[in-house]
Amino acid sequence: MNPKISATLLSACAVVLLSACDGSSGSSEPLPTATPTATPTAPPQTPAGFTQKNVQWTFDLPAKDVALCYDFDAQQAVACSGEAWDLKVLGGQSSPTFWTNSGVSGSGKGGAFGGPFDHQWSTLSTWDSALLDPEGGAIPQQAFTTDQPSGVFTGSNAIGSAAFEYDLDGSRQLFPSYRVFLITTDSSNASATQGDDHKVYALQVIGYYGGTGGTTSGFPTLRWIDRSVPDDVRTRQYDASTQKVYINLDSGDSVGADGDWQIALDRFNVSLNGGDSGSGSVAGFVAATPAGLYNEDGTPNVASLMAARPEDSLALLKMGPLDEPASARAWVRDVNHSALNPAYRGNFPGALQFGWYNYHPTAEVAAEAGLPAAHMLKATPEGAALLRSGEGNSYARLHLTDIRYDAPQGEQSPASTQQHWTLVFDVQPASAN
Repeated sequence: MNPKISATLLSACAVVLLSACDGSSGSSEPLPTATPTATPTAPPQTPAGFTQKNVQWTFDLPAKDVALCYDFDAQQAVACSGEAWDLKVLGGQSSPTFWTNSGVSGSGKGGAFGGPFDHQWSTLSTWDSALLDPEGGAIPQQAFTTDQPSGVFTGSNAIGSAAFEYDLDGSRQLFPSYRVFLITTDSSNASATQGDDHKVYALQVIGYYGGTGGTTSGFPTLRWIDRSVPDDVRTRQYDASTQKVYINLDSGDSVGADGDWQIALDRFNVSLNGGDSGSGSVAGFVAATPAGLYNEDGTPNVASLMAARPEDSLALLKMGPLDEPASARAWVRDVNHSALNPAYRGNFPGALQFGWYNYHPTAEVAAEAGLPAAHMLKATPEGAALLRSGEGNSYARLHLTDIRYDAPQGEQSPASTQQHWTLVFDVQPASAN
């Protein structure tokens, strides 16, 4: 997905003509006429941009499940509550994860425009503003994604969705994938058919636009069956344009967040009541993709997807054939996700790339990177990201410049000593917007 949109720049030229006043001089010759003079035109106003450069934050890697938070406006560590914090560092086994003050991670208005595999510091550092791309097009606020659950409805396309494709025809619209998802109320049970203690639904997302006139975004349409009653097909549209909607698939009604729900909709994001998303045991499984809608390499067949209609895949929903999980472990449970934590790249025993840093699993690979021992990390300063603050009115670009280890004591492995991480920010304060 290319989140950039072209902005229309409006400018006006005002020319003030200065003329002399006529008066009596006692002379028969006319008074000289003043030559019209153009008043200089001010250039179009643009955001002042990243006015605070090279703001450094060095922190000790926190223990597992311990969080540190940073306010890049105040340029200091702060409590991980409210809207003041902008970046959260959550300690892991030997490396942290990063989170924005948004969605499932915080109560703020933050977000991330891409992650460390999407931006290179050498390029991002040349941008004049967080609100304009290098070609001068406005960057929409929707480009800053919030931290959201990742699960069976999460895909590998540009919008991270398995239920929708985006901008197939240049119209910047969403198109349903018409995939069939199985949803179980008990992810500990491998059975994909209803039992005495659980239910299994087959479900499709078949639309995204509705409201008055039927063209407003954020109105997903679901179609589903209880697999024990395959002929009872339910279809319903929900208004998820401004707030998250929690749905009970037995009644089809929306309920409260603390009610009996199986699936939730937040615009085009879909979550299930299990894992990190809820207290239930709900999980999902991709059961089928209608034939012809995707190419062999998994990319969309644009013409077929744009021509597809809900009725084309109804039989697939009701009668299959549908794949089923081979074991309970195959059910996909929701886990929280941020664009700042992309899936790693590379293959063991080579270095594994996490965007912000590389992990070196063997002594040989570590030595090639100039490190003294296996299992050590090394910063990759080219990885970068663009953040929106928790208050939602300022921005920062950042990259990781250094990971330093304490000297080992005795027979201690160098990889097990305390780590010290340094992040560098260029900040675009609210006053620059």
